[in-house]
Amino acid sequence: MVERARYLSYEWFGLNLQAASGWPERPGVGCSANFEVTGAPGGKVRYHAVIRDGRLVEMASGSLDDADVGIVYKYAEACAEVAAGEHPDLAYMTGRMKLEGDYARWVFGLRPLLGSAEYDAYRLALAERTDF
Repeated sequence: MVERARYLSYEWFGLNLQAASGWPERPGVGCSANFEVTGAPGGKVRYHAVIRDGRLVEMASGSLDDADVGIVYKYAEACAEVAAGEHPDLAYMTGRMKLEGDYARWVFGLRPLLGSAEYDAYRLALAERTDF
């Protein structure tokens, strides 16, 4: 089990999967997303996540060819969001997160997950266990 992990590292992707492992099944709730973090130490970082039936089933470096949505952050803003355990809706509404592609699938389609107590606990666990 990963106790702590550096943001955007291979271990951090595993930490996300661990923190989300208790999410209950929510049939039909899903989205695939490519993330791009600009201005990171060492340059731009790309990774992806796949949520299927309300569960985080994949998170790893690199991009998917057929992702539903693209999400772009500046490094400092992404760090601040994770460190504070903020909800991604706040970053989107304030313009710190840019969405490309099928944004409605992310904003509205994931609402049963993103509005859940399990997702709140996940965000707080990441905030406590991520090093920057």
